[in-house]
Amino acid sequence: MIRPPRVEPGATIGVVTCATPAETRAVVERGVEWWESHGYRVKLGRSTQERGGDFAGSAELRADDLQAMFADPEVDAIQTMRGGFGTTDLLPLLDYERIAEIPKVFIGLSYVTYLHLALARYAGLVTFYGPSLTMMGSRPVPPAMAERLLSTIQGDGTGPVPYDPDGPHVRAIAEGRASGPIVGGCLPDLSLTTGTPWEIQSEGAILFFEVQGYGPTFIERHVIHLQQAGKLEGVAGVLVGELAYSEWGEGLGPDWPRERTVDDVLDARLGNLGVPVLYGLPVGHGETMVTLPLGVEATLDADSRGVTVDTPALS
Repeated sequence: MIRPPRVEPGATIGVVTCATPAETRAVVERGVEWWESHGYRVKLGRSTQERGGDFAGSAELRADDLQAMFADPEVDAIQTMRGGFGTTDLLPLLDYERIAEIPKVFIGLSYVTYLHLALARYAGLVTFYGPSLTMMGSRPVPPAMAERLLSTIQGDGTGPVPYDPDGPHVRAIAEGRASGPIVGGCLPDLSLTTGTPWEIQSEGAILFFEVQGYGPTFIERHVIHLQQAGKLEGVAGVLVGELAYSEWGEGLGPDWPRERTVDDVLDARLGNLGVPVLYGLPVGHGETMVTLPLGVEATLDADSRGVTVDTPALS
């Protein structure tokens, strides 16, 4: 895998909108101010100024904007504005060989999962499952989120993935210890890549997934799909991140059966894979998101309830 250069204060963060636009101008301005307060410059791409229908401009405009950010010598790292449906339209339009020649830190989550998978498979690029610009501007940024993001892009990304003592409980679904490259992203997007050119490659890997606002029934559907597509066969281990707002009673609709919890589903579907499975590290859509490098070697130790990144994510 290609490791992009580190991003020190004074560098420029390029921002692109890969799918749906930001909700308000204020949240964008606050996100920019957050970066500037930590010594960075921000360059907003053309796609961040577009708003029409469901998307921030045409797929061609959004893809060209992302390609231009990789090519721009003034831009040192790229952060997505937000997730949002529509990212898949960009994938056939990108020049992955050119991106591989000019690797840069790329940060995003949710629907941006598709880009993480495509950049890994066709550009061989290490990328970062981390907060979007709107997450940095929509609320006071939790210290753990900020510290992890900055330390990851300024350092080499190695070491333990932080645990938030005030966040979700971390528990072992299946005990053991295993190593492999981290691959994954948002659960429904991972399952929907099967049968596509950017289909997730999980054999020998630590498979990571998270999602927000999916009840146990919906989580189980996608885990079953991954299993039946063969994506749970041969994995070294499974890291389930934060499944924020996914229990019945957390705002989900009243018209579904409530007998089974998320824990019940995960235990039933992942507990007998014969590999270590860990659940609850704060990687995902929750209040405190810690940045996770993708494509690098890591060790999942379910016995000690932790994940350690073993090889540098940055050059």
